[in-house]
Amino acid sequence: MPELNREQVIQKFRRGEKLERLDLRGIDLSKTTIPGAVLGRADLDGANLENINLQKGTLKNTSLRETRLVGADLREANLQGADLERANLEHAVLIGANLSRANLEGANLTGANLAGAKLKYTQLASAILAGADLRDALVTHADLPEANLTNVKAAGVDFSSSNLRAAVLSDGDFTRAVFTDASLTEAKAVGAKLGAATLHKTDLTKANLTNAELSQADMRRARLTGATLTGACLTGAKVAGLVGTGAPLVDVQAAFLDASPEGDDAARVSDGEVAFLLSGFRAGEIRPSTAKQRRYFGQGDVLRDARLEFDEGARVEIDSLFENCSIRLGKGTELVVGRSGILSHCEIAGGGDITVHGQFFERQSPGILGARILRVTSRGSMVASVEQTDAPTQFSFERGCRLRVKILKPNGAEARKVGREGGIDR
Repeated sequence: MPELNREQVIQKFRRGEKLERLDLRGIDLSKTTIPGAVLGRADLDGANLENINLQKGTLKNTSLRETRLVGADLREANLQGADLERANLEHAVLIGANLSRANLEGANLTGANLAGAKLKYTQLASAILAGADLRDALVTHADLPEANLTNVKAAGVDFSSSNLRAAVLSDGDFTRAVFTDASLTEAKAVGAKLGAATLHKTDLTKANLTNAELSQADMRRARLTGATLTGACLTGAKVAGLVGTGAPLVDVQAAFLDASPEGDDAARVSDGEVAFLLSGFRAGEIRPSTAKQRRYFGQGDVLRDARLEFDEGARVEIDSLFENCSIRLGKGTELVVGRSGILSHCEIAGGGDITVHGQFFERQSPGILGARILRVTSRGSMVASVEQTDAPTQFSFERGCRLRVKILKPNGAEARKVGREGGIDR
């Protein structure tokens, strides 16, 4: 029996008294109106709170295990640390509620309104959130293994560092949602809307993404090993550093992918290259001879005292630090030094096309020999001598770049000097 009956609880509330730490197990408070009630650490296990009005109530660390809260109005309530294991919250209103570190394992939140709610570090294993509204909610570091999020409204929601292993996201709207460092291993996301979502460093191993919408999604350094992409649309997805599925693709739609390290659309790939990027090769690794070879050196990598040769027609992207390295480019090879790339005391030889968004400093003159095209963009910096061959190098120095360049004729004679800072020749 509860410590107080229904009328006693209502009377205490009307007198402005707190209801903390009371034993109210099994009590029937359905359809009562007690907004702002303080029930911290109370025991309401198995209680009937259907359609209760507890707006802005304090239920911090309250026990609500298997409590019936169907249609309850809990907007802006403080449920931090509350135990709601297997509670029934169907169609409950939890707008702006604080559920951080609460236990909702196995809870039924079908059709619940959680817009703007805080769910940081919340336990939601096997919870049912089908049709729930999570827009503007904060769900970082939450635990949602095997949770049911079918048809949820979760556009723009932050799921960073959350565990969604084997969760069901099918037909849910996750447009622009953030899953950075989250785990979606074995998740079922059939028909899910993930357009422009951030899936940076997300683990999607064995996830089912059949017919999913992933256009413009940021999937850099994501893992797709064993994932299913049949019928998925990935046009414009950012894929630098992506780990592919490891299997042939079936009916994937992608007019092009953004393979640039910065995700700034500086390096588009299309046609046959799309399949290679998504099906078992890291973005940037060497591909079979039927496609243009590509190598990517990412941020955090350091290469010292190395001799590197890249075959004719390859594409090389450097977004890391190279020190005292010698690089030979085959005819028509593209070398792109990304914004984070630094080539210090290095030399480049061969008839390739060189684009510098980052920094290049030569080891000895000439630092660049025989380039077909040399571009330094507005963010780039270069200190080097450039020796041309019988086929003159084409130069492009954008306004805003920083230069100290000697341009040498084929015999090594100096032709002219170029100095530019902020786009002004000197």
